Amino acid sequence: MTQANYYWQVESSIYGGIGYAPATLEEYTAIAKALDAEASGFDMLSVSWSNAALQLQSHRTSAPLCPTLSSGDPLMKTAGHETVSYAALGQRCQDHALACRKLSIDLADTASLLIRAHALYSEAELQARRTFTELIQAGTQFKPGHAAIGTAAVALGGLLSGWAIEGRPNASWMSTSTYPLQEGVMSGAGALLGGVPIGKGVAHTDEVNKGAGNIAKVSGPIKDIVQGNHIDITEVYARNEVVGASNNVSTSMENLRRLAEERLGKINLDSGLEYGTIAIQRYEKSDGSSAWLVTIPGTDGKADSPFGWEQNVELMSSDKERRIRADSVRMVTQAMEQAGIGADEPVALIGHSQGGIVAATIASDWSEQYNIEHVVTAGSPVANHPIPSDTWVTSVEIDDELVGALDGAANPATKNWLTVRGHVSPAPEATPSSVNADGSCTPGATPIYGATPYDAAPVAGGPTNGREISHWLKYHQAAYQNATDLGSPALQRHESHFQGVISGELKETRYFQGRMTASTTQAPSDHSEEISTFH
Repeated sequence: MTQANYYWQVESSIYGGIGYAPATLEEYTAIAKALDAEASGFDMLSVSWSNAALQLQSHRTSAPLCPTLSSGDPLMKTAGHETVSYAALGQRCQDHALACRKLSIDLADTASLLIRAHALYSEAELQARRTFTELIQAGTQFKPGHAAIGTAAVALGGLLSGWAIEGRPNASWMSTSTYPLQEGVMSGAGALLGGVPIGKGVAHTDEVNKGAGNIAKVSGPIKDIVQGNHIDITEVYARNEVVGASNNVSTSMENLRRLAEERLGKINLDSGLEYGTIAIQRYEKSDGSSAWLVTIPGTDGKADSPFGWEQNVELMSSDKERRIRADSVRMVTQAMEQAGIGADEPVALIGHSQGGIVAATIASDWSEQYNIEHVVTAGSPVANHPIPSDTWVTSVEIDDELVGALDGAANPATKNWLTVRGHVSPAPEATPSSVNADGSCTPGATPIYGATPYDAAPVAGGPTNGREISHWLKYHQAAYQNATDLGSPALQRHESHFQGVISGELKETRYFQGRMTASTTQAPSDHSEEISTFH
């Protein structure tokens, strides 16, 4: 049966980035527990009122030959026999039951929102997740064949369930069904490839990176032969604005999406920009100094692009030198040098997928050359990158996108590293919030997602006739929007820090394109002449 007229929404949870004292957390936890306790109390009252209605109905039917009881009409009286309206009493009990039940749900939802906004149980959740991942990792190492068969079976189950829902096969459901296993299986596979004995990785989470390092020793030289190892970097000029001015994370993510989709041909902004292109913006602060924002899209998979599939393995390596030699890192850092970014000038980096791994690598391995103050990643497996503790990291991941789980571990939950983790679910076009008082639906009405804006955020441009992979940036945008709507103090701290890094007036936006060649001779570019420049 096809699931028609369905939209998609993302509900977010927040981990790390806590900026207040433990006593404050205890206070919020006590409030959440009190709300839950009151919700349970009203739920019990609802049950009691429902039972009362049932008892009244039982009394009413206990004397089927009594004309007054059977009719329920208090005006119908027999000699010496009067009664109240059992129907009215029963309805009143049901009304009270519904009111108590609604209040119970509202109190429970408020407690849930408070828990999500303040990440009250995030530490316990992360610990449980780590334990589960380690168990799956050990199982994968001990019986890799069994792990592969088991994961494939779960994936097949997801495919079949999605088929039943949509009426057609859709591989996206396979990732949805396997996401609880993904980190453990990946870390187990990484441990096998990295030569990590069973049980030795309990104190570490970088098994995938060690495995990637071993693979890169072979794949890197092959890639250099096939693709070349020289990068031609050319400044190109857009016919129309793609990356505009920004003063917050949400706008920067939208600019990232525009640049990523424009260069892949998913949208047409008539800019002339192509694959292998990044954007570097200079902001002028009130004191005249400069701040920088570097926007880095993800893998484009082109044969001569520094953002090909092969570079991902090098970026994930546990070997610093191997990460530094990755073509996409070389391309971005050389473009930063050409743009004139000073060693002491504040820099913010934002990237999606491979772009986020590049940003994490630059923050990890180029901290002596550049002042990287804030990194924003979306759908990027960066948990094990050695980013300095004084660099702020805001990561956005979707639980079933698979790519974010390729590091085989959850991100660190520290004061300066915050992760927004989103969960995708379907949202009918007509929810109770969009239904008229008489029960009808307004034609053409804007879909409402969840009972309140805090419950979930809509996925702009999401499919209406089935599921798709949630690695597209629009899902991370929805996750960040929902986390923002929750009013999380931790998220607000990170947002304020990011805004402080790039505060000022946008002075220039420059685009740099990279092409891989086997020669050191500068290759010609179709964009070598300026068409128009947007500042």
